Amino acid sequence: MERRAFLKLAGLSAASVALPFAPAMRLYAAHDNYTGPLWLTIDARGGWDPTSFFDPKGYTSPTDSARVNNYPAAAIKQIGNFRVAPPPDTFLNDTSLYKADRFITRYGQRLLLINGIDCRTNSHTNGQRNMWGGELARGGYPNFGALVAAALAPSRPVSFIINGGYGIAISPIVPVRLIPRNIDVVLEVAYPNRVNITDPASAPYLDERAGGPLELIRAARSERLQALAQSQRLPIISSALEQFIAVHADSGHLTDFAANLGAKAEKPLSAFNGREKAWEVYRQGRIALAGYESGVTAAAHISINDFDSHSDHDNRHYPLLMDFLQGIDGILEEAAERNLTDRIVVVVGSDFGRTNKYNSKNGKDHWPITSMMFFGNSQQIIRGNRVLGETTPDYRAVSLNPTTLRPSATGTRLRLSHIHRALRRLAGIETSPVAQQFPLADQTLDLFS
Repeated sequence: MERRAFLKLAGLSAASVALPFAPAMRLYAAHDNYTGPLWLTIDARGGWDPTSFFDPKGYTSPTDSARVNNYPAAAIKQIGNFRVAPPPDTFLNDTSLYKADRFITRYGQRLLLINGIDCRTNSHTNGQRNMWGGELARGGYPNFGALVAAALAPSRPVSFIINGGYGIAISPIVPVRLIPRNIDVVLEVAYPNRVNITDPASAPYLDERAGGPLELIRAARSERLQALAQSQRLPIISSALEQFIAVHADSGHLTDFAANLGAKAEKPLSAFNGREKAWEVYRQGRIALAGYESGVTAAAHISINDFDSHSDHDNRHYPLLMDFLQGIDGILEEAAERNLTDRIVVVVGSDFGRTNKYNSKNGKDHWPITSMMFFGNSQQIIRGNRVLGETTPDYRAVSLNPTTLRPSATGTRLRLSHIHRALRRLAGIETSPVAQQFPLADQTLDLFS
């Protein structure tokens, strides 16, 4: 292939399918809808503090200077099998914030909480790699959502959606970055001939009748692409061209996606008490639900930043945690409204935890022990109202018996590779060729059922 022809082809591809928020986006033809579960990984980026919500510690005396948290242990609530941290003293009367006990009351029967997970790192880069790929190795394993998409839905147009965070994928999956504030770009791709992309009754730029200019343009484009495809000798270029041509021949799935986004009104910011971070989490989830309902999306990675509270921990971290839980609540609520509750699997985590004491700036630093939350469905069964794993009063991990999963001095230290092995089994991809490219060393524990 001549260099000039290659550059012309590259330019054509970029102009035709690349979105401003996803320069590497590739859309594959999907001749049938994806019907497996939607896998949502939800990321509190920066390292969250489980002792501020569902692995609480608290102080026994107001004069205790070596405290893990700034709330009394006596104020910790027990809801079902879950212990729930109260707000720090400074937030006791703040009615604008979401409440952790509301989250447990609404979703505890479906929730599996795993405490005392050893991330084996205090590095953000390594923490993200380990949390969402299951391996600390340099270079990193794919994000679990990308692995699922590659194994179960490799040809769907928007198989793996990401808003930010850990986006390493595996061929042929390319993460498609869809930012809520720029979501109208999906409409621009789906309806390129509309003057007003948000109005189904909008006048077209070009006459769409048979024999009109739009039909002639499409025919000329198709002929040019076919000629390019027939002239190629490099298998990679030929394959890319075939996929590109197939997208133009079957773009209905993207219009279905765009129509779905417009058919159900987005919850306003006011529904989240004006909490923008909560709204941001919900809006990312809404995009994923619309993609899934349209048959084009198998997995999505949802994230918000700013959990890295090295100073003023309580005032910065606690409101953000409540926003995060409120955003997840919004996603689960919308899934129920769409009758998708029994079709989604949710995995919630963070880079690592935060230290078992406050530093000189009233902040908390990096700590390798953390927690994760999981919600399943009737096929991918995750038994709820359960807490697995344990931490000591000074927030250190307790080893578990690998069979009973109860605390044991001679047991196994629970690591993220254990979590990912169990997730792969839950997804039915444990022995798939895709997953076998990324082996996990630790044994499979029966964490979910």
